[in-house]
Amino acid sequence: MLIEFYFTPELHLRDGRIIRDLEDAASFAREQEVRPGVDQRDEVLHKIERAENQEAAHAAAHLFVRWMGRREPGLSGHP
Repeated sequence: MLIEFYFTPELHLRDGRIIRDLEDAASFAREQEVRPGVDQRDEVLHKIERAENQEAAHAAAHLFVRWMGRREPGLSGHP
């Protein structure tokens, strides 16, 4: 079970999806195709899954937002 952490405001993706919490973020990351040598998907997913406290959850959320910012320029919202 993931640490409870909510993105405020929520992250609105171009495809209409809304990322509300770390569970949503982890699900989205799992669905993405791995691009070896180019993408940090695995690192992002591991940080989210291994967050054991609020500080680690917050750091994982920031990493997710930075990763998403490279994938979706103009992403609205932040943790």
